[in-house]
Amino acid sequence: MVSEGLNNNTPAWASILGVIAIMLGVFLTAVHGNEAMKQAVIVEHMPASGVMPEADCPPEELEEEGISVAECEYLIEHVKGMALSAPDWFPSAQMTLAGIGAILAFISIIIGGALVNYTPSASVAAVAVFSGLAIVDLLQFAAVVNTGPTLREVYLGGILLWFVLHLMLLVGAIAGRHTQANA
Repeated sequence: MVSEGLNNNTPAWASILGVIAIMLGVFLTAVHGNEAMKQAVIVEHMPASGVMPEADCPPEELEEEGISVAECEYLIEHVKGMALSAPDWFPSAQMTLAGIGAILAFISIIIGGALVNYTPSASVAAVAVFSGLAIVDLLQFAAVVNTGPTLREVYLGGILLWFVLHLMLLVGAIAGRHTQANA
C-alpha cells in the first residue's frame, strides 16, 4: 500500500502535517503577537509609582464597546492585577519569548506550505522549527511558574496546550521522516 498525497511526489503524512502546521502557525503567530503587544502596552502605561489610577469609563466608550460600567471597572481591575502581580523581569521575558515564538510560528506557516508541496528539506526544517516552538513553550512555562498565582492561572493552561501541540507536530515530523527514509 502506497501512502501518498494528491500528487505522486507528496507523501500523505507531509500533506497532513503541512496543513496542520499552516493552520496552527497562523493562529500561534497571532497569539504571540498579541502577547508581545499586551506586555508592551502594560509596561508602557504602568505609572512609575506602581499605583494605577481609578477606573475611567466614559459613557461614549462604554456605548461604543457595548459594555456596562461594571464590566469596564472589572477590566481595568483585571489589568491592574496582572500588572501588579508581574515581577519586574516578567514583561520583558514574555515580550522576548513571544517575539521569538511569533517568528517561529510564521516560519512554521512557510514550512507547512513546503510540506504540502513536499520538498525533502521541509521535513528537516519542520523538526527544527517544531523543536524551537516547544523550547519557547518550555521557557514560557519556566517563566510563568516563577511568578505568582494570578499569572499562573492566566498563562499555564495555554502554554501547556501549545507545548503538547508542538510535541505532536514534532513527533509527526520525526515519524514521517523515518517512514520516508524506510520507504
